[in-house]
Amino acid sequence: MEHSTDCLFITSSKARAVQFSVYPYLGVGYLSSYIKSRNFCCQLYDVDVKKGGVRGILKAIAAHKPMIIGYSVMSISLPLFYKLTIAIRKHFPEILIVAGGPHITNDPQIVTDMGIDYGFRGHCEQSFPEFIKRVKAGISEFDDIDGIVIGKSALVRPPACYDVTDSPLMPDYSLYEPGTYQNVFYGRRWFTLITTEGCAYNCKFCKDPGKNKYAEYPIALIKQQIRTLVNEYHVQWLSFVDDSFTYNRERVIELCKFIKDEQFSFKWTCCTRVDVLDADLIRIMKEAGLYYVILGVEAGNEEVRKSINKNITTSRYVEMINELRSAGVKVLCSYVLGNPGESYAQIRETIRLSRRLNANYAQYYNMTALPQSPIFTLGVKEKVFHEKVWTTYMKGETGIPHYVPTGLSLTKLKRLRTMAFLTYYLRPIQLWDIGLRIVRLFWDLTLRKRR
Repeated sequence: MEHSTDCLFITSSKARAVQFSVYPYLGVGYLSSYIKSRNFCCQLYDVDVKKGGVRGILKAIAAHKPMIIGYSVMSISLPLFYKLTIAIRKHFPEILIVAGGPHITNDPQIVTDMGIDYGFRGHCEQSFPEFIKRVKAGISEFDDIDGIVIGKSALVRPPACYDVTDSPLMPDYSLYEPGTYQNVFYGRRWFTLITTEGCAYNCKFCKDPGKNKYAEYPIALIKQQIRTLVNEYHVQWLSFVDDSFTYNRERVIELCKFIKDEQFSFKWTCCTRVDVLDADLIRIMKEAGLYYVILGVEAGNEEVRKSINKNITTSRYVEMINELRSAGVKVLCSYVLGNPGESYAQIRETIRLSRRLNANYAQYYNMTALPQSPIFTLGVKEKVFHEKVWTTYMKGETGIPHYVPTGLSLTKLKRLRTMAFLTYYLRPIQLWDIGLRIVRLFWDLTLRKRR
């Protein structure tokens, strides 16, 4: 095959037929900017947007004629990429397949299990363009490239690091199709933006060895991204997807001042923690267009919360959620049912607290054991699942690995999750709100198909 594209990126989060939220992969966008700065070319096929499944991907490969196919792998999407690899090997055996993303960073051995050629761990803005350069030059020695995983020899290098505080490039927005990334809360004129990397905290359910330390992108670069998304792509909603957006209070205030000075009228949302919020900051953010905040509560019992390193009191949640709602900001709280050492009584305490906090929206999860997180290590130790459980999940032999506390049943935990969801949303005001949003989403999708 004569190649017309150096790399075709393929992304997917869940690959379900219908998704209420489809997110753009900013990591691929940043990587594309660095690849293009080295005079290589790349394209993106987002499975969640295209809805074409494996057949659609194969057609895109035939059209783009890539030298390299690059997967961005979320843990939950492993079965799709495993199935896709088998199909690509059959139809395009000469194409190199490379995988990156959070799962590869923390479970590099799965590169061999997937049957692909190479993987990349960490932030590979510098490593991956070097890899492309060598492939194009016919060089097959890659052992010295930071973050590389070589499937055949099982070589695994430490995750590559990249100093985002010096980052000169914003994501390559030309990869994405405006208006295709729908969200049940924000509609279709919506996009994401990240102002920091890593996390300053150490929660047991998500902290992993491959996660960078907290660092901030240059604020001038963030302002440039906001201008581009609003003025050129006509985005009406921005979602700041930092782990804790308000960790640096003064930086948030500067961004809010910029939004007001530029007279932008977009709405925006962020993820954060109540211990880095206060009444004055909420007021400043609301004046700059803040509409919606996502908070992780995780557990209703304070001792359970402390055991997973979420050292925030219930009274603080009550105080800050009241402040947010008084300011006219909508709130979504997330809860985990099945934290380590948790009892059924404590899980019911979580469900009761979710009703007491009375946020606009609530999400309930069973604990997923992300690879190499403390929860995963504990689950292996307690024999809740085996060390290769993500590989068996990928091959369709087992379900998603949920952590289940000793003495509890996953079946019952799932029933409690369903009960919590129904009791929260079968109240008239929540039912009306969610129903209206779902109708609007399907109306948007129907109009898009007609166009």
